[in-house]
Amino acid sequence: MRRAQPARATIRDVAAQAGVSVSSVSRVMNGEPHISPELHAKIMRAVNRLRFEPHSAAQALRSRESKTIGCMVSDLSNPLYSEMINGAEEEFQRAGYVLMLAATRHEEDRETAFISAVRRRRMDGLLLFAGDNAHHDFTGALANLDLPCVAIDREVPGVPTVRADHRGGGLEITRYLIGLGHRRIALLTGRAALLPSSERVAGYRQAHAEAKLEVDPDLIRPQTQGSSTAFSDVCQLLRDPNRPTAIITLGTHMLAGVMDALSSGGLRYPDDVSLVCIGDTDLARHATPGISALTWDLDQMGRLAANILLERIRGGGEARKIRPVYLPTRFILRHSGARPRSP
Repeated sequence: MRRAQPARATIRDVAAQAGVSVSSVSRVMNGEPHISPELHAKIMRAVNRLRFEPHSAAQALRSRESKTIGCMVSDLSNPLYSEMINGAEEEFQRAGYVLMLAATRHEEDRETAFISAVRRRRMDGLLLFAGDNAHHDFTGALANLDLPCVAIDREVPGVPTVRADHRGGGLEITRYLIGLGHRRIALLTGRAALLPSSERVAGYRQAHAEAKLEVDPDLIRPQTQGSSTAFSDVCQLLRDPNRPTAIITLGTHMLAGVMDALSSGGLRYPDDVSLVCIGDTDLARHATPGISALTWDLDQMGRLAANILLERIRGGGEARKIRPVYLPTRFILRHSGARPRSP
């Protein structure tokens, strides 16, 4: 037999316990100024004793603040995203806000459903990670949201954005491999519609153009399913008599798929194939030999985006709408690259 749940304390119960008016309790719960420390302490003792939890939606209606920030990210298992989220969350917590996460898996239905939840829960702001701007239902819902937003590695009209210099990073690592003598360089990156992916491809193409090399479109492989697609794509590329002598890949699940494909083909890096990854993940650092990696300050990126959003919630930061904020990338050279073997 299910035990009956104790009745939830109400604001009237708190007022009676503290010996004050309901309006006094309401003022304290809504964080209003000009309340004496003695009155505040008396009410909070009653709140704690009764385990009173104000209804967040009703409180938001009165105070016009829910102290909640929505955060939309495609894949919570991606270590690059998780480090940025951790940095952002620390800044929000310091300012008294709670972060509510939604993993959308690049599915438009999930994205639009989360926008509805943001509106329904009267959240105070929204942090958007890289996503597909071809999702027109989502972009339409976002445009009608009328809420402070900041995007990370995503281009949304009228929304400030914080980005890594993915084009410059793609240019640098491709130049490095071309400088070693590689002429057939495979690029495994994220979905083509994502801003970081399109920027990396642009940098890759620019490095080829500078070296007066033609780009083989078959060597550019946007990935949709992480390690499984990377494994099959690399296996296919390595069976080609004119196979790539170098591979650039994301340092996430894709890197694991690439390494498995090399191993299954009886190949080793850097002896047979040079390898560079994007994102200095644990796998890149702890592999033997260590894998050269393109990186950027993920923690700072999350914190910067959070502080821009907090500034906009407080009513400032309008000037940031126009120009994106760029963070530089840095190339960490390890022992995964070598000159290509002579045929």
